[in-house]
Amino acid sequence: MNNLTSRQRKTACVVGILVLLVPIVILGMPAGDQAEASGGVLARLRNEHDLGESDLGQIDPTSATMNLVLLGLRGVAVNMLRMDLDHYKDTKNWAELRATTDAVITLQPHYIEVWRFLSWNMAYNVSAEWDAVPDRYYWVKEGGKFSQQGTKRNAEIPELYWETGRIWGQKVGRSDEWKYFRKYFLKDPNEAEFNGGVDDAVNPEQKDNYLVAKDWYIDANQAEERKVQHIMMRALFRSYPARSQLDYADALQREGKFDGVTVAAWQQAFTEWTQGFGKMTFKAPECVLYMEANEDDVRQMAKDNNVDEAVIQRWLKHYQHTTNYRYWRSRSHSEAQPDTGEAHKLIYEGEQLYIQGELADALPKLQRGMVLYASIIEQHPELADEDLTAEEGIWAVMLWQKILELQQKPIPETFILKPLWERHQGLLPELEERFNRLGL
Repeated sequence: MNNLTSRQRKTACVVGILVLLVPIVILGMPAGDQAEASGGVLARLRNEHDLGESDLGQIDPTSATMNLVLLGLRGVAVNMLRMDLDHYKDTKNWAELRATTDAVITLQPHYIEVWRFLSWNMAYNVSAEWDAVPDRYYWVKEGGKFSQQGTKRNAEIPELYWETGRIWGQKVGRSDEWKYFRKYFLKDPNEAEFNGGVDDAVNPEQKDNYLVAKDWYIDANQAEERKVQHIMMRALFRSYPARSQLDYADALQREGKFDGVTVAAWQQAFTEWTQGFGKMTFKAPECVLYMEANEDDVRQMAKDNNVDEAVIQRWLKHYQHTTNYRYWRSRSHSEAQPDTGEAHKLIYEGEQLYIQGELADALPKLQRGMVLYASIIEQHPELADEDLTAEEGIWAVMLWQKILELQQKPIPETFILKPLWERHQGLLPELEERFNRLGL
């Protein structure tokens, strides 16, 4: 190099710079406006993994938040925005709350807890701040849509699919306003925008809310096969698609539908619970097992795992207890029987007649319903230990006793559901409060 002239050294440096610029240009070429696949290697990787900064324009460039971002203090900026969210909620500044929510996920699109918390916040906390039920439903939808957006930005994360399913299933189907929310899910209250139909962003196939939740839980399970989730025991997590089918059948029943559709829903629930979820294998500390197991299955699992049958029995009991497997197995099996549907129908019709003041007609329906209900419990005694089953039986007894009281007739010391009544006295305060809310 020392033998080269000054001109030659300069020429060599320029050539070297040009040679080094070629891979830099190839790697760093910016993406085009239209095609996501355009641009250099780094641009394509940014698009593929959603790591670009193109959305930062959504944040006010004059704000303190943007100043912190430019200084590399993104975490501090997000914390400031989250404090703003609390302020906007307290002051009921909903427009700013929604805009700030979008700004938070713009800064942290791959921080899963941000998606989970903010979707839950809108669906549960913000919705509760409104008086009108349609307004509450709007914010439940906003939370659900936000969670759906999170799954698109983080398609490999099972927790976000599960969170979306929880909003469409539990929040829509189990909140105090569930009767309205379930109707709104199929006929949105915003008629001006949705013409009396569904919100396609939420329910494009016009399904029951529990069946939409079921689809999201199925997606969660598929994602969980590729990436471990960290929110609950694996067996519980994977039970949710079948649980949604159970919830769907139960919701039809709560709404007073006792026809073939409801029976078919329970039959499908039993199949999915026992043959789908029940046949899934789970790795316990000492063995691998599945829950729909008879004595021969236990014997075979002990042989396959090279352990004593007692080990299989112990872990099988643990998993079945944790997932409430035996209860839902018995419940779905009994609900698929004609007598069970008839018992629910009689109790429901007795309640409606009582509300209408038709006491003379309500009393025999409730009495026949109680007899059938006692027969169901006799066939499936394990159901008597569960609050979910006991509530309906005790509710029927409360209605029956109230009618006798209004008719100035003595309440018999012994009656058909007395064992269930005495076993679940702890449920009475909650059911009496419900009784009073209905003005019964």
